[in-house]
Amino acid sequence: MQPTYDLDKIKFATDGPTFEKAVGLYEGGKVTQFEERIGTYCAIVLGTKPYRVSVEARRYDYGHCECYLGQNDTLCKHMVAVAIYAVTGGKQLSDEDKRLVSGPTCSNRRGTLSKKDLSAFKKAITAAMRYIKTYEGPSRI
Repeated sequence: MQPTYDLDKIKFATDGPTFEKAVGLYEGGKVTQFEERIGTYCAIVLGTKPYRVSVEARRYDYGHCECYLGQNDTLCKHMVAVAIYAVTGGKQLSDEDKRLVSGPTCSNRRGTLSKKDLSAFKKAITAAMRYIKTYEGPSRI
């Protein structure tokens, strides 16, 4: 089963330090024994110790990791690294793939959208809204 997310969705929905650490784990060959199961991906990620990690094929932020963050139901770098492996199939990442999405960019194309194109963009924006995380920190920040 192909994951319903792609690398752009992972980059957009993951904070910078977590994504960078996950890329480091992925590129360092720390994601081992990767398996595709029914609706999930499982692997052993070599961190300070080997962690058993699983992520869902529908949503990479739903999963389990044996690290202290994963034990507290928090998305960790190990889960993101397994999701990256699921999307890329173990292939090398380009510099563009490693660059985080910091904001919208303009394509510099001008023109009028057809109703079909407009509808497709609206659906894509609505689907992407699921990946926006709420801020759960103190209200003074």
